[in-house]
Amino acid sequence: MHHSVLSRVKPRPEGGFAHDLKDRVLTGIGATADHFLRTFLSTRVLVSNIPAIPKVMQADYRQKWEFYRNPEFITAPETFFAKPEWVEPVVRPADPMNLPIHDAIYEDVIFPSEFEPLNPAYHASDVYPAKQAPAIARFIRHKQGIHGGKAEDRPTLIVVHGYVLDGYKFNAQLFEVAKFFRLGFNILMYTMPYHGPRKAPGARFSGDGFMFFDVARIAENVRWSVHDLTRYIDFLKKRSAAPVGMMGFSLGGYHTALMASLDKRLSFAIPVVPVITLFNVILQWQPSAAVIEGFLKVLKLDKNDINQLLFPVSPLARQPVIDHERLLIIAGTADRMAHPDHAHSLWHHWKHPKIYWFPGNHLVHFEKTHYMREVVAFLRGLKLF
Repeated sequence: MHHSVLSRVKPRPEGGFAHDLKDRVLTGIGATADHFLRTFLSTRVLVSNIPAIPKVMQADYRQKWEFYRNPEFITAPETFFAKPEWVEPVVRPADPMNLPIHDAIYEDVIFPSEFEPLNPAYHASDVYPAKQAPAIARFIRHKQGIHGGKAEDRPTLIVVHGYVLDGYKFNAQLFEVAKFFRLGFNILMYTMPYHGPRKAPGARFSGDGFMFFDVARIAENVRWSVHDLTRYIDFLKKRSAAPVGMMGFSLGGYHTALMASLDKRLSFAIPVVPVITLFNVILQWQPSAAVIEGFLKVLKLDKNDINQLLFPVSPLARQPVIDHERLLIIAGTADRMAHPDHAHSLWHHWKHPKIYWFPGNHLVHFEKTHYMREVVAFLRGLKLF
């Protein structure tokens, strides 16, 4: 067994996991819950995308998508992810959210969203009216520094939520931000485009519009998130040279893994139950998968074609620019929203960094205490303070 596999639940060499009876019961419950959840989400995405299906079925869409096959987007990522110019954010007092965190300052940090699609066949209005969706993040910071130092010299943990799971209070519990605050971190909770206060006008649910049948919109939406996250790292680095790292859940884990391959300023990256290949996930979600497979036949495309078009925004397109020992993956053995294959593929691509497998599914993390203990030990081992 590889020394980087930290978890009690061990992958078998022939595939699968070495579960005891208790784990088999827990993972069975978790997998069933995920099946129900992904069917519910898939139905909502399908209903939301029905008006766009006739447009996407047109032949010219295949030509628009070909734009993303440019190999330079992989080898020279700065040609695809242009660094945004610095602008001063608006910083305003924010709701403390009834968190068990004392002696903290709560703020919203807001940047004007000046994002523009890279593909010339798309306009900002096609992706989303940028001026209506400023970037926003909840910043929870210490009033005092460490050992008499400056408060701004504390390290910051950026947390990134999952698809449709944007609520600050929910994510404060999910990520146990109070634990990391007590450990000494400032916390910045980023909100992805189309979510929460960034929802599109007329959106049916938070996140409506991020996962779209139009492949180019998915690619541009990820570019938009990278644009925002780069700005927030700029913001933190202008405050202080203190370390900045990321921890993301599900689609947030995807963004965390992607940023680990793009921004050398990050001191660590922790993707949790990460989605890694976006289109493969969509094809695992019924009933929308059946509709997508239908129009792919009309366009004479297959899964590999779409994955190639989305490769410029894939965490698997480039090696991480963060040192190997500063990477940690958390994954669930019963995950049926982002199948364990996703975490496996990232682990292999990253050349076997530390990984922790827990007996649970995508949302219900059985024995979470155990992997949180590993996360804390991992962060302490980095000597960030």
